[in-house]
Amino acid sequence: MGAMKVLCVLTIITSLICAQTRGSKYSIFCHWDTDSYDRKGLSFFNSWTIDRRLCTHFIYGSVASLDPEGSGAVKVIDDAVLEKRGLLADILSMRRNNYQAILCIGDSKGDAERFSKMAASLRKRNQFYVTLAKFLLERHFSGVLLNWEFPTQHGGHFVDRYNFITLLKELKVILEEHHLLLLVTVSARLDKHTLAAYDIPRIAKIADFIILNSHDSQDIYAQQVSYMSPLRGNGSQSVERSVRHWVEQSKMPEKLILGIPLFGQTHTLRDQSKTHANAPSKGPGIQHFLSKRPGYMTYAEFCVQASRWTKKFDKQAHVPYAFKANQWISYEDGSSISAKMRLVNDQRLGGALAWSIDADDYSGLCGEYYALLKVIVSKIGNPDVLTTVPPTTESIGLCPREGLFRNVWDCQAYYECRDGRRTDYECLDGDFFDEEVGECKPAEQVKCSNNFVTWRPGQDNYNFRDLPLNLKVVD
Repeated sequence: MGAMKVLCVLTIITSLICAQTRGSKYSIFCHWDTDSYDRKGLSFFNSWTIDRRLCTHFIYGSVASLDPEGSGAVKVIDDAVLEKRGLLADILSMRRNNYQAILCIGDSKGDAERFSKMAASLRKRNQFYVTLAKFLLERHFSGVLLNWEFPTQHGGHFVDRYNFITLLKELKVILEEHHLLLLVTVSARLDKHTLAAYDIPRIAKIADFIILNSHDSQDIYAQQVSYMSPLRGNGSQSVERSVRHWVEQSKMPEKLILGIPLFGQTHTLRDQSKTHANAPSKGPGIQHFLSKRPGYMTYAEFCVQASRWTKKFDKQAHVPYAFKANQWISYEDGSSISAKMRLVNDQRLGGALAWSIDADDYSGLCGEYYALLKVIVSKIGNPDVLTTVPPTTESIGLCPREGLFRNVWDCQAYYECRDGRRTDYECLDGDFFDEEVGECKPAEQVKCSNNFVTWRPGQDNYNFRDLPLNLKVVD
């Protein structure tokens, strides 16, 4: 047996051992958008926040992209993320522990058009292959995810369908030589323009895994609000119908990975009295302070204020949605994700992709940390890793009713009452909690009197026997 065959056998054995260790026949891919480094406060996400036990593969987004100048080369988006923030060391650690670390290319605005031009040119494709292989090997990645989700659209051309296959075939030869994985993201919607972009049987034959993106088909600037990832429906965006189509056409369900959004898509209602799906929309929802993207809200951002929204569940589409004043959100919860995992089981797919783990409630602000990802794990992963973890914040007192409330002794502090449980939070320095709007705002904009007694250890007037309840100890 040659050296190459021996290496391949060892790779297969290692993969089987890892799968048995994690206790599941399914793969759970966890996408991390490293742009979350730039988020504020409770939405800031770093590598030490990751719970590696919950995933089998990690996909790193917003790390590299195609050269904006159009050469076809792979370029680093932010050197600081790679070097100063320890991402390279994190990837190396992943590999040492038998995890797969995948580079995602195609997250940046304009990448669709760059993919189209690169795939159409032999010279640019060669430049792409050389720079990509160098990037992956030097930084210890175990593969690449091509996130060219809409060939023929967004600046592409009808020949992208054929050029896409050429790109995959040539790249597969190079990656196999270095024992690297090839993944592709495809849109799972069923409109004729999207379906025309994919030669499904040939893509399935070439790629190691195919990510079925079930959520990126909605336009936040559309004239109507719409569900982000409905399980069922009569339109082209039914996740169930999309999965069945790709299974039927590919004949390789074990390569198909169902994408699950862990964020919410928001709209601004044109008429607050019309809150149903397809209601008139003025465009994307407001930009939130922490995630700083219009039309987008992380699940952690939403869950801490969910008690102030009117929540509904569409039983037909099997998706939750909510509204507050003129804001409307489509999101995922335990019930909707569980139904999609049953679909993964029924159709014998290869697993699921959490997109993105930085949008989950990874700190346990609303109870269980990584609440949505753990639903995926509980259904298709290793249940042994799902230990109940107490809330990260101390629970104090009783909750007479649901909602967000300011601490009566400290304007900077507030708490949420949810399902009879109280969880305490604190605004950033310089901000007070405005109970009327349920948000932290600059102190000068909030009417509040701090009703507490300050005391320094050793100071007269109080001792440990008669400290008042509204005492605040200061340095």
